[in-house]
Amino acid sequence: MFACCAFVSGERIHRINAVREITAEAPLREDLGERFDHCDYPDGKVVLIGFPSRHLNHSCDPNAYLHYETDACYVLARRRIAAGEEITIDYNVNISGGTAWPCHCGARRCLGTVLGDFFLLPSEMQSEYRPLLAEWFVRRHAHRLVAP
Repeated sequence: MFACCAFVSGERIHRINAVREITAEAPLREDLGERFDHCDYPDGKVVLIGFPSRHLNHSCDPNAYLHYETDACYVLARRRIAAGEEITIDYNVNISGGTAWPCHCGARRCLGTVLGDFFLLPSEMQSEYRPLLAEWFVRRHAHRLVAP
């Protein structure tokens, strides 16, 4: 996803297109192109993300983050984003116990791996991201979080 105009820190960029919740009764339909890597995992749910939201890429130094509200999720600018700049988030935020895979984001502080777990991030990054964590993630993992 690329910015069609400039955004300032904290500005709402995009509402995530949540197609539907994936459940045992309504599993992923691979024959229709639905994939687990197009899912988000808010508050213990599995939600299929649709176009264009599923094309939001990872960066180890992202310019945006996901902000969860009661019935929706939004992409918010973490810092100033210029028109035409790629909008990125860190996939390691608001997740624990996920799958790791190689990272080639190109950020100066690239870890070389998308860890799939907030708690495996270096402590400096955990502290930096702490204010961006979803309320449900903080509630579920309060015993593991370092105070801000």
